Amino acid sequence: MKNLKALFTAGLLLSVISTLPARADSVNDMAKNTALFPVKILAVSSAAVVGTPIAVTRQVAVRIREFTGTFADNIGGKEDFPPNLFASVLSIPFGTIVGTAEGLYYGPKNAVEKGIEKPFSQASFSLGDMD
Repeated sequence: MKNLKALFTAGLLLSVISTLPARADSVNDMAKNTALFPVKILAVSSAAVVGTPIAVTRQVAVRIREFTGTFADNIGGKEDFPPNLFASVLSIPFGTIVGTAEGLYYGPKNAVEKGIEKPFSQASFSLGDMD
């Protein structure tokens, strides 16, 4: 009985060892991903904390500029100063509200999507193109 257990264990061990070279790439990838897991967690969390205010600021500026141009076109043209001045009265509060909401969405989104692929990249901190 003891010899049968030893033979079975040796056969099982031999079959597992013989498949290791075939899975070497997946084992290396798994080891690499396991080693990088703490780095990726740190990258995503720091990108969410730092990148969200950056995304909010960028989106607020974009929306204020966009709304000012649209509102100024509706009241006389964005090439002249008076329509831009009067349009900014409405576009600043609306642009701030909409830009803040978009920035609160894009900041964590960029941190997770781009921070896992390339930790600590500019795109993960919302410094690249906003998707």
